[in-house]
Amino acid sequence: MKKLNVGIIFGGVSTEHEVSRRSAVHIIKALDKSRFGFALFEIAKNGDFYIYENPGPDLDAFCANIVHVDNRLSKIPAAVSGDTFREHGIDVVFPVIHGTGGEDGVLQGFLETLRIPYVGGGVLSSALCFDKAFAKIIFAHHGIPQVEYICATLDEIEANAPAICMAAAEKLGFPVFVKPANGGSSVGIYKTRDSGSLEKAMRKAAKYDRKVLIEKGVAGRELECAVFGGYEEVLALGVGEVVPCNEFYDYNAKYIDKGSKVIIPAAIDDATAGLVKETAVRAFKALDCHGLARIDFFLAGDGAVYLNEINTMPGFTSISMYPKLWEACGNTGGALVSGLIDLAFEKKEKYAFLKDYSGVEADEQ
Repeated sequence: MKKLNVGIIFGGVSTEHEVSRRSAVHIIKALDKSRFGFALFEIAKNGDFYIYENPGPDLDAFCANIVHVDNRLSKIPAAVSGDTFREHGIDVVFPVIHGTGGEDGVLQGFLETLRIPYVGGGVLSSALCFDKAFAKIIFAHHGIPQVEYICATLDEIEANAPAICMAAAEKLGFPVFVKPANGGSSVGIYKTRDSGSLEKAMRKAAKYDRKVLIEKGVAGRELECAVFGGYEEVLALGVGEVVPCNEFYDYNAKYIDKGSKVIIPAAIDDATAGLVKETAVRAFKALDCHGLARIDFFLAGDGAVYLNEINTMPGFTSISMYPKLWEACGNTGGALVSGLIDLAFEKKEKYAFLKDYSGVEADEQ
């Protein structure tokens, strides 16, 4: 049987570029070589597009170099086009780019125009999950618990920031968390304890996105749940806990400081774990996710569970929560990668709807 060729796209223009490189290595190593070949495509930090030449027989050495932005591996610049993917015989794409340009629907829209199956959620689902303000509206519609919040735009902040601070203080109290509605890696997130620092934080967060969220602070623990599945059959794989080395799980706690801890499984009772899993599946379906997601929660001191956000292409490094939760269930990394690729083909085949409407009227007679 002919091997299927997987196009692994990694890198990207977001702050999670380096994480994406490590995720790509994990996927390359986990790929079932008896079923799949692969071609590696890099989006550089400046947006340039490259294709890596054959990795050769020493895959470990190749992977050890991939993680470095300035590696000296042989790669050639290419056009971001359907011809590029066709020339390399790509059957399916694994777009392992985190954050802006990878999880926001932009890359998914490009792949849709090429009609190439790809791992993960579609255009709208990706965009909605990435835009936390819109995601919150859908969560509320489905009765999914979340912390109270206010959303303000850059124009509103520039026009009357003090009024927004007053409204936040009255509705939410302090402390509050301020964050860009669109963004990843906890960049641009600030914890504030008074109106003066809140106004400064809003203006800082608005440098990253037009919309800014102000959320009620919850004293508690940070839980993460891995979800896997298609549109109908969805599995919550397990619940882990992040214990940040800083006051909260910001960019430094994630990627720079080394003191944060991941606990798998989370030290919570069965009822709480069951509630987190059930809520994760509901949220996955509510936002029409597909393939995979890591869904983050707050566990308050009184035992209440609040959904924080959905990550549609979570980290895939050897120490990332999503693959570690999968493996904690007794599965292998290879089974995860193969399963996600199989789901991509299933989505493409099962949901191949009519694009040509010329015969619709005759067909409906």
